[in-house]
Amino acid sequence: MRYYPLVAYYPLVEIMVCAFNVVLFALLSFYCIRDYRRQKTEWGGYIYAYLVVVCGLLFVAHLANDFAAEFVWHRYRIFDFFEITAKYLIPPLVLHLFFRNEEQHLQRLALWRISVGVLYTMAAAFALPEMNIGVFGWFHAWPGWRVARPLFRALMTVAAVSSGLVLWTAHPRNASLLYQRRRRWLIYVCGAWAAVFAFGEFLPERIDSILTKVIPLCFVYVITYYVERFTFFDIVIKKGTFVFASLFLFALYFVTAPPLIAKLGLHTWVGTLVWSLSLWPIALLAPWGHRALSSWVDHHFLGRRFSPAQATKYFLSGLQGVIDERELAHQAAAHLTTIFGSQARVFLDPHSRPVRASNDGSMTVMIRLNGVSVGVIRVEERERHARFMSEDLALLASLADGLAFLIENLRMREKRLHQEQREQELLLNANRSELKALRAQINPHFLFNALNTIAALIPRHPDRAEETVEELAEVFRYTLRRSEREWVQLEEELEAVRSYLHIEQARFGQSLRFQIAATGDTRNIRIPAMAIQTLVENSVKHGVASLGKPGVVEVRIDIGESDLQVEVRDNGRGFDRSSISKLPSSGNGYGLRNVEERLRGYFGDAAKLTIGRDREREMTVVSIQMPTTGPTVGASMG
Repeated sequence: MRYYPLVAYYPLVEIMVCAFNVVLFALLSFYCIRDYRRQKTEWGGYIYAYLVVVCGLLFVAHLANDFAAEFVWHRYRIFDFFEITAKYLIPPLVLHLFFRNEEQHLQRLALWRISVGVLYTMAAAFALPEMNIGVFGWFHAWPGWRVARPLFRALMTVAAVSSGLVLWTAHPRNASLLYQRRRRWLIYVCGAWAAVFAFGEFLPERIDSILTKVIPLCFVYVITYYVERFTFFDIVIKKGTFVFASLFLFALYFVTAPPLIAKLGLHTWVGTLVWSLSLWPIALLAPWGHRALSSWVDHHFLGRRFSPAQATKYFLSGLQGVIDERELAHQAAAHLTTIFGSQARVFLDPHSRPVRASNDGSMTVMIRLNGVSVGVIRVEERERHARFMSEDLALLASLADGLAFLIENLRMREKRLHQEQREQELLLNANRSELKALRAQINPHFLFNALNTIAALIPRHPDRAEETVEELAEVFRYTLRRSEREWVQLEEELEAVRSYLHIEQARFGQSLRFQIAATGDTRNIRIPAMAIQTLVENSVKHGVASLGKPGVVEVRIDIGESDLQVEVRDNGRGFDRSSISKLPSSGNGYGLRNVEERLRGYFGDAAKLTIGRDREREMTVVSIQMPTTGPTVGASMG
């Protein structure tokens, strides 16, 4: 096999670099024009957009001329016209661009303005000899290519040196570290630019041509990396790298595959078929190659730990189960910090305003809910990794939309819970009104019966009458004191029940016996006011009072670790079997229904009131089971 020296591959490398520049600057031109029209250009304004378009036009025309010379055997004047015009416009545009961006930091502005104008004039004057010979042929006596090439190199060298001097003499006050880095790298690029065009004549022609095509890549790289990062850099670098790799693979294929197929000695049509089919693996592997190459660039060059799909899954799964907006903002900021590798903050403020992304290297996006701003996400500049680019900003905007969706769900859930709580509060207020009406109905009868009992005791048992008066005062004092408070200590409730039963015992004499037993500390337990009192009153009034034999009322309290069990027993006739599963809405079930609805309003399904019958002792049992941790809705604890 014959081996060729490295210089033999220089034309192929030059064509590949030129083709890469065509793709790169075509993309840059599109994004620059789009962003300038949207007033999102960070640096250079319309001049930078013009410069990018002119560079793209230059490489397109140059590549077209090369292909025309290779396959058509002559050059087209229209391509020559665009190539000459574009390459002579680049030097003054670059100087104008640097002057425009550093104008506020420069001294002797008049001198620099004159320099820009002079360079535009020189470019027009130097372009005439080359335009005369290459395109129009106006004056045959004018010097041609021998003069045009040195003039162009001199013009590019002057532009590079002048641009470097603009950057060198600019002295902004309180310049940021980012500005200093950008300024230093641009000076390096200007120095390399000047060196290539000043001393390129001493290099081989192909190497000189390749270097002149690489300089614009370096210039665009620095500008996009340090300034126009959100616009296109990461997209261009990934797609451009893929195009460059594809061109390289195809060029390598076309260099190596045909000789190998020719050595097989196949017929023409068979060889053509084999040659065509051998391209399929490259074509089929192209999507996989693009994904793999993009992932490699993201991970090793752009400092991205997650793909967009992985980042979205990690972000949303980490926010499941959050119960309030404050915790949601905290968790979202923590997950965004992990995703982007830099400190993130989430501000859920309806009055937040977007902070325009500046050159400090941070990202800021608004959180919008139904078109209205509900907050802001800000990710600070990375300290060591690559700067944030357009895909980072797009990912952050997508995650902000996901966060807005979670906020909407959280607010709808809070709204629904608030509505349910409001309904429970209305139900409790209605039950309170019913309870007050029940008290107003019961207390007069109880008072009259107690007064009659006291009047009967005074002649025969004055001491007992005095005790009954004190018990009556305690019952009414408790009733009046707790009439506006929904929650009381269990010990207070039991003292009121004991006083009530003493009064009823004085009324019924030996026909009523009662017992109150409690296990545990009753001082630290709170219950709805009058809950046990209502059960006991119901047992006395509807159970014991109607008996023709001595009545028994028993109150048992069992305090567990997490719940409270209350049982009120009496040896009355009890309820019908059908009423045990369903409480009546009137008569002797009115007070019990009120207690049950209050418990349901406070505790939901965690509390219940049941009615049963102890067959062995022939006693009716009304029991309450409720948590000891307080209500699940916002009730006044009193």
